[in-house]
Amino acid sequence: MLLTTLYALWASAAVASAARLTISVGASPQLPNPASLSASTHAVLLGPPGVRYDVPLRRDNTFLFPDIDSASYLLTVHSRDHQFPPLRIDVEKTEDAASQQTIEAWQTFRGNEWSNKGPSYGSAQNVAKFEVRPYAQKEFYVERGGFNLLSFLKSPMILMSLVSVVMIFGLPKMMENMDPEMKAEMEQMTSSKGPPTGADQAASTIQNSVQNFDFAGWMAGKTDSGGSKKR
Repeated sequence: MLLTTLYALWASAAVASAARLTISVGASPQLPNPASLSASTHAVLLGPPGVRYDVPLRRDNTFLFPDIDSASYLLTVHSRDHQFPPLRIDVEKTEDAASQQTIEAWQTFRGNEWSNKGPSYGSAQNVAKFEVRPYAQKEFYVERGGFNLLSFLKSPMILMSLVSVVMIFGLPKMMENMDPEMKAEMEQMTSSKGPPTGADQAASTIQNSVQNFDFAGWMAGKTDSGGSKKR
């Protein structure tokens, strides 16, 4: 009987000294109805090496950590469709009472020093309850962009085509509106060119060959003499 009483007292003292943390999911513009969260949503409390608490989402849209040791933890809520801010949870024993534990919560930021604390979520003794809200909704698909006339005109091919059109239709107009003296000077410079060079003759020969090339006859197997190729 005495042993049973001592065991009950020890168990009640242990329960009284254990920290109890509850995280509730609040409504937000990204999540008007927290009950619509998927059943796979869970919360992870990561502490010192080897210390990890992983609890599922309950029916009342809360995560319950019934027994937490004194340490500093990183709370992460994993959801399929929403993103939650990470929290820093500190559980410390009160100096004046060994059975009392203080639980404090702050927002933390990934990639920053652990001492860089964000806004405070409050504090409590032994039993604490904090509320988290999603700040964004996960997007798995990229919307196809619509037609943008400005982007279309900025295309290099379109710019080259526009420049060519301007050169074709604009240069004759410029020549017509040019000063007669300047026009005569340009014509004189053009006519004063020397005899064609070998490069010019070769280019002219290639151009004539390309223009006189019988592509249909070549596909039919005709030779230069007009006959067909021997097979």
